[in-house]
Amino acid sequence: MRDEFKERLGQIAQGRGTGWRSHRERPIVSLDELPGSVRTDGVLIVERSLSELISMGEQQKLLARLKKVSEAAANRDDLHDDVRSLVSTPDRALFFDTETTGLGGNMVFMLGTMRVSDTEVRLVQVFARDYREEKALLEVWSEMLGASGMLVSFNGKSFDAPVLRDRLALHGMVVPEEPPHLDLLHHARRRWKGAFSDCRLQTLEWQICGRRRSGDIPGAEIPGVYHHFVRTGETADILSVFHHNALDLITLADIAVELIGPAAGPRGRRA
Repeated sequence: MRDEFKERLGQIAQGRGTGWRSHRERPIVSLDELPGSVRTDGVLIVERSLSELISMGEQQKLLARLKKVSEAAANRDDLHDDVRSLVSTPDRALFFDTETTGLGGNMVFMLGTMRVSDTEVRLVQVFARDYREEKALLEVWSEMLGASGMLVSFNGKSFDAPVLRDRLALHGMVVPEEPPHLDLLHHARRRWKGAFSDCRLQTLEWQICGRRRSGDIPGAEIPGVYHHFVRTGETADILSVFHHNALDLITLADIAVELIGPAAGPRGRRA
């Protein structure tokens, strides 16, 4: 399962996938087979190093680029304070992205997070196996907030963070104080305004990072996939949601690095 997961993620990220296929066309596998799975009484937690999903070499390239831009940031006086803080002390940051059953007012069933250290990038995906486990997912989120010096997201100020706060309140839980929040969408719009047709995450992933997804699950289909999983227990499609969420997190790190690099033109070519 480890090799299949890594191969499929690589195919999606590098544009070698064969297109999105429904659950009827895929084998059914167990979530317990996901590398790094920790099955608890309250929620499923999947934790692994980025090198388990792409390669050790690719992870080291990302860390080297981050170190390079961190050193360059010290000599820049034109950076936003939040961007400077991220690249100067990336180990304080919690990158995050949620998957929900729809727009505002719907439950959060997956919380994807990522942390960067000097030696590795670690991803943690928290998954509610049914509707009752959302509260346990939110408890994990609250614990993560307490150990973070900065939040990093893409459109998280407008969507992910408010949804998490609303769901905490709905469950009668304490809404914890949040650290400073760097929303990369806002900075991307300022940096690349007018350069591309839009500043959607996957547009920037292609135009700035040089990756184009193929075979990735469409975001609009994710809520239906989760409801199908809860009803039937079939996991083939929900694994694609794990892949989608992991790729979004990886792209967050890439965009953060590119924000303070030299100007980029189409398809990842530096100007």
